[in-house]
Amino acid sequence: EVMGQPAQRKTDLNNLGAAIAGVTDNKVFVNELLLSTDGSSVQDHLPVDGVNTHTNVSTANGSSTVKSGGVPVNRTGDADSCGHTRVGGSSNVNIG
Repeated sequence: EVMGQPAQRKTDLNNLGAAIAGVTDNKVFVNELLLSTDGSSVQDHLPVDGVNTHTNVSTANGSSTVKSGGVPVNRTGDADSCGHTRVGGSSNVNIG
């Protein structure tokens, strides 16, 4: 049984196609990509209505139990600070 959700890493996308652009203060790699923790930067992107570009977005709502350097690790399904959710992620590393 697979527990948790796929780990999110630098370059993984949210449900509007905005990638994690920068990972903050973390040296952990998953599948050769930096593991994302809360506060990682997300590319600017247009919401579905095509108005008011989401800027200064960061990853948020990471795991309450799995942390890297004391910071929650991001998983598929976690909502970014703008409310859009993480998609994709690692094919073989899951976070509770």
